[in-house]
Amino acid sequence: MNPLEYWKPETFEISSFNYKLEEKKDKTYRTSGSDNTKLCTYTYNELGFRGDSVKKEGFKVMSLGCSNTEGVGVNNHETWPYQFTSLIPNGVNMNFGTGGRSNDFIVRCLLTYYDLIKPDLVLIMYTGMSRREIYTNSGGIEPFMSSASWGYLKDINEGVEIQENLVSLQNDNQDFVNWYKNHLLIKYFLESKKCNWLWNGFFQIPKEYTDDTNRFDGDYGMPFINFGVDGIHPGPRHNKTYAHKLHNFISNNFPHYLNYLPKNIKSLI
Repeated sequence: MNPLEYWKPETFEISSFNYKLEEKKDKTYRTSGSDNTKLCTYTYNELGFRGDSVKKEGFKVMSLGCSNTEGVGVNNHETWPYQFTSLIPNGVNMNFGTGGRSNDFIVRCLLTYYDLIKPDLVLIMYTGMSRREIYTNSGGIEPFMSSASWGYLKDINEGVEIQENLVSLQNDNQDFVNWYKNHLLIKYFLESKKCNWLWNGFFQIPKEYTDDTNRFDGDYGMPFINFGVDGIHPGPRHNKTYAHKLHNFISNNFPHYLNYLPKNIKSLI
């Protein structure tokens, strides 16, 4: 067992019993998560995430979240990260959203890939506070959700037992503290990098939590304006509306977030 392998970009695992990151690199699929309609196209880059190639130059927007960010139920150009990035001249869409994943995953993904991407702007869309990552005796990482189980936590006896035990131990206060820990890790990490960022907490994060100014939910939550083809996730119009609201919010409150200078120019300043 080598836990450190999960902190190296070349061996990063998205935490799925059934679907390994390696299988998604430079591939196109017609299904993802709850979408089995084969009506949408899901294209993944050389890292195995949906979005532009890491080699593409321009204003890099690094978006992190779960299936709402990946864009399950919509085509590549209909996700909110794509539609937001398209509003920025020379924008590069680095979409690290991954269905079913937790806020633990969001932190791990950010810390693993930040220095490789060197984003100009980071956008976090937090997922449910009850979601976690668990680490197995064999050295694997699996996504845990108290309201559902799949893969290792459903198909393997040891996993089923772990799921039952975790659900019995979980409570709302523990969930909030775990989210808050992740939030502070992200906040302090990005501040240390002097990186501009915003976060969305529509998914379970209490509205009362407003101790910083860079939260923007943008009415992303239910009721959705329309649904994706899976009938569960937000559709193209909902994602477009959110992307425009987000862009307007930044333009009006943090216009300097969108200032762009090529990397070779920045290095000379």
